[in-house]
Amino acid sequence: MLSKGTHPSQDEEWNQKVTKAADSFWSAFQMTENGRVKSTLMLYSFCLCCVFIAVYFAAFALLLAPLNALVSGAPAAVVCLVEALVPAVVGTAACMLTWPLFSEKRLIPASFTWMFLLAMACLVAMLVLMGDEPEARGLFLQFFIQAVPAPILLGGGTSALLYRRHMKHPPAANQADSWKRQ
Repeated sequence: MLSKGTHPSQDEEWNQKVTKAADSFWSAFQMTENGRVKSTLMLYSFCLCCVFIAVYFAAFALLLAPLNALVSGAPAAVVCLVEALVPAVVGTAACMLTWPLFSEKRLIPASFTWMFLLAMACLVAMLVLMGDEPEARGLFLQFFIQAVPAPILLGGGTSALLYRRHMKHPPAANQADSWKRQ
């Protein structure tokens, strides 16, 4: 049990607050009486996050070998920067092609939020698992820093800018609901 205070009644209050917060989060994934998910945004954005991770993985897998051959004589810092940014830019461009497909414009920024949360969970888990192996931890951190921040920052930043622009200039009501008339 989590303990906040020193008095048993304070401990019980703290535990109730933590339990209530956890229950409210997980209840978003439960079904309602009519069989629908309570928070479709959370569920759909998580699924879209998995698709985006696959897109970035494919971009890195397909572009790293040609990029490595292209910048093989350059300094190590340039090689690392090119190998981190170019696949991230290509992956972000591919992910942003989905922007017009969704009427719920919060979906893509929420997907990058999920991606950030999953990356942080992975980082913490790996650091805990490799606590007494400094060589493995160093290798993992090098890979993590090269492959993870650029896609999250570029994709999250781009989707946040697109969402902000959408909120400042929403489409006209007749254009937004044109699919309902058909």
